[in-house]
Amino acid sequence: MKNNSLKNKNTLGAALIYVILFGVFNLLVFTIFKTHTNVFWLSYAFMTLAFAVQIASMFLSFKTADVETAFFGIPLASFSIYYFCAEMVIGALFMIFQSAGMTLALVVQLLVLAAYLIIAIISLMARDTVQQISENVRENVANLRSVLVDVEMIRDSCSDPELKESLRKLCETVKYSDPMTNESVADIERRIMGKVSELRLDVDDGNTEEAKQACKDIERLYVERNKRLAISK
Repeated sequence: MKNNSLKNKNTLGAALIYVILFGVFNLLVFTIFKTHTNVFWLSYAFMTLAFAVQIASMFLSFKTADVETAFFGIPLASFSIYYFCAEMVIGALFMIFQSAGMTLALVVQLLVLAAYLIIAIISLMARDTVQQISENVRENVANLRSVLVDVEMIRDSCSDPELKESLRKLCETVKYSDPMTNESVADIERRIMGKVSELRLDVDDGNTEEAKQACKDIERLYVERNKRLAISK
């Protein structure tokens, strides 16, 4: 609740800043420039659009509290500021030199806007890709941690001393294995999950020898996984 309240206050504060800046902008424009030709109104429209683009860009850059995603949103925020400043300067120049003509004013400001939009789209695509990869990694890491919980529960429910010792060693292997993951070990991790399911069934059914073999198989899979991870780094 407190986080939402703080977020709402920050959003309101940012909105007030933009309202004040837009008010000052209009005050300066209509105070300084008395001649209002088509070039003036065209430049005014592009400059007003720059305000809207700036607000939208900042929202898209930091719409999530995720640290990695916010970090990769910084380039978009920076470029939006560069575009805003560039448009303010270019628009003001055309307001000063309104005799430059509609065509030149339109082409120049459209090119600046188009360049920024291309950069913005690329930045958003890169950010979203990073976010997706990060989410996939977190999901895989969570799955691997759940393996430890499963093995510990199987160990606690086991009554055979030898099998219990095998499960204890397996718990140690899982606990101290590399916590990270990537695509190079995805198949091995799926096989580990399958083997843990088999292990659980063998213990429940009292198949001690099969359960011991499953422990050895999972140990080997973790050794292979850790080696592949070390190579891929």
